[in-house]
Amino acid sequence: MLARYTSFFALSLYLATVSQGAEPQVHRQPQKLPQSAHEKSRNLSALDHIRVATEQLEAAGLAEDAVKLREFSEQLNKRVIRERAELSRQITELQKQSKQLKRLTGRPDKILCRCCFLELSSKAAAEFAAAVELVSSPTDPQNHTNPAVSVYKNAEEVIQQLKKSGKVKVVHASPHIITAPGQPATFKSGGEFPILIPAGGNQTSVEWKPFGIICKVEPRLLDTGKIQLKFNPEISYRDFTNAVKVNGLTVPGLTVRRVNTQAEMNLGETLVIRTVSSTRSEPEAVNAESDAAPLEKIVTLFMVTPVAFD
Repeated sequence: MLARYTSFFALSLYLATVSQGAEPQVHRQPQKLPQSAHEKSRNLSALDHIRVATEQLEAAGLAEDAVKLREFSEQLNKRVIRERAELSRQITELQKQSKQLKRLTGRPDKILCRCCFLELSSKAAAEFAAAVELVSSPTDPQNHTNPAVSVYKNAEEVIQQLKKSGKVKVVHASPHIITAPGQPATFKSGGEFPILIPAGGNQTSVEWKPFGIICKVEPRLLDTGKIQLKFNPEISYRDFTNAVKVNGLTVPGLTVRRVNTQAEMNLGETLVIRTVSSTRSEPEAVNAESDAAPLEKIVTLFMVTPVAFD
């Protein structure tokens, strides 16, 4: 009996020793089976199948059939290339038409406002008024109200013709402003000059005054497809004919022409504001003779053309 328990205990101890000393099993990822010939053939193109068939024909000694099959393969390849080129051309044309359709009927994400501030003589301004095609005008463009606000179709083209003939006197600025519908945007070009202000007790303070070109636009898309455009142009310059002296120093005056208006218009049309003055916006030094000479009427045009920005 003792011998039986001894044998059982020895067997248990042996099994425990083997289980404790055994290394843990490593579970390996199953190996991917090599791709079969049938799966490889499914990944081949039609031209690849023909190439393989040609090689098999050559290996079988059927050279004439292999040549015919190779010629057919070359013809098929050229046809595929032509069809791909034609398809690419059609896609490009469709994309172009899609952009044009979006420009005509869609709501652009960005709007480009082409602005221009320029001066014309009275004669050139009359030529401009006779050549442009009027769309709408809150004020009658034929009367001489100042300012006159109008919307035209071909204003930019007419101005280009006047520039070519040398009838545009001064172009102050031609900024291009990009903004999102409903977002105001501003263009500024100019500088600042100091104005001396007496502060008492023989002391003087300095205030800097800006001058130059300022153009503010705010296009808003309407449900009718039109644009409601707010347009605020401004031209300011130092006027030494209206200068004052402060503590022995000459401080020039500031002449400002500023207009605030808005209009409903289509993309591609031009909003034009006309103002009339008797001198240039950058006056030259005057003397007694020039004071006696008659002053020519100068017409200033503030123009803005909103277009869709791609």
